[in-house]
Amino acid sequence: MKKLFISLVATTFCSISTPSFAASDGVYPLTENSWDNPEFKKRFLGSYGFDMEINPKITREESEIMQEVAELMSSNPSEAIRILESSLTPEISAAFDYTIGSLYLQTGDLENAKKNYETAIKKFPNFFRAYQNLSFALVQEGEYEEAKPLLTKAIEIGGGNGTLYGLLGYSYLNTGVSSQALDSYRQALLFQPDSDDWRLGKLNSLLDMGMDSEAIGMLSDLIEMDPSKANFWMMQANAFMNDREYNKALANLELVSRMNNLSPQGLTLLGDLLLNEGLPRRALERYKVAIDSGELPVSKLLRVAEGLALRGAIKESAELADSITDSYGSSVSPEDELAILNIKASSAMSDGDMAKAATILEDIVSKDPLNGKALISLGDYYRGASDVEKAMLQYERASKVKGFEPQALIALARMEVSLKNYQSAVNHLKRANSLDPKPYLDDYISQLESVLKSS
Repeated sequence: MKKLFISLVATTFCSISTPSFAASDGVYPLTENSWDNPEFKKRFLGSYGFDMEINPKITREESEIMQEVAELMSSNPSEAIRILESSLTPEISAAFDYTIGSLYLQTGDLENAKKNYETAIKKFPNFFRAYQNLSFALVQEGEYEEAKPLLTKAIEIGGGNGTLYGLLGYSYLNTGVSSQALDSYRQALLFQPDSDDWRLGKLNSLLDMGMDSEAIGMLSDLIEMDPSKANFWMMQANAFMNDREYNKALANLELVSRMNNLSPQGLTLLGDLLLNEGLPRRALERYKVAIDSGELPVSKLLRVAEGLALRGAIKESAELADSITDSYGSSVSPEDELAILNIKASSAMSDGDMAKAATILEDIVSKDPLNGKALISLGDYYRGASDVEKAMLQYERASKVKGFEPQALIALARMEVSLKNYQSAVNHLKRANSLDPKPYLDDYISQLESVLKSS
């Protein structure tokens, strides 16, 4: 399942990889179709009258009670509830239970609203508006699985409308059924083509299903209508990422950045894309702005710094490590501090300042004797300084550190070869190859064994 990297409307790193964020991981909040919107509230509750073909009839006596509380329904719903509840009998029309439920819904008491709607449905099994309002109360409480069959029933009884289809799509999206969500949102947009809620729902459904080309086209239309909406540019960037059109994603992210609407996570992604284009200095600028926010985990930022180093941007990697230290200070954990020292040691070695590198590496090893990366780097330093004994010691220590055994054993083998200890070199290589088989190691072993046979 393809997912969005960044939630733009949600209640919404160094090689480039397809980002992951799903609408179903935390769907955007409803705006137009929310109970917080007075217009929606008015439209949804409507009048308290009924279509008698799909809603229960009321007697003359019941009608008189309804008329008595009619004015109170908007001005004093609590008093209206009191009067209606005092009139309840097992035989009274389901319309009373429905009306009481709607008054509770109006006052925000969802639990009592649901109970009364359920009672109304028991009395009148095809009560369209009771199904409609009960399903909405369930959606409001995030009970999407329970809401789906009720929304479907309401559509079956009373015919579809934009709100019912849209809420059904919203419920499907929240429960991970993206194909059904897409179908529902398409129906909703036939009734309400200008609804932002349903358009965003459709977009999330398309992206969730990996239908990136259709999502990109839809977003292009929306952007043309209103270029100032950064969330549409960002959503399109995510679709471009999913479609591996990284240059287009980069262009979108740059534009959102200039609109000052790019999150720290988005800035980091922009940095990754720039680095992928061979622009480490520009990538570093974006990473630094992301760091200044103080919102990103140090561990993630360190992976970014290490990614810079892997791409050959050693100087930029060290600058980023300095920025992490400056921004996060004492909140940097001992483990992350060691990672920062490793980056600085690599930078010193790259600059040819081997003495500085050795000092940093010795500091790391004194604090963390099982730091495999530092041990191997320190071994490389001593090998370069022709101190064979110290180099071998560091490599041997690293060969006992989980995860670094193959790399350290290969380094030991090379040292043994330089000393013409070919059998020891073969032994180290065979052990390394058993831990992490590589074709080139097989070739290296064969060459050394040939040397041993000829000697």
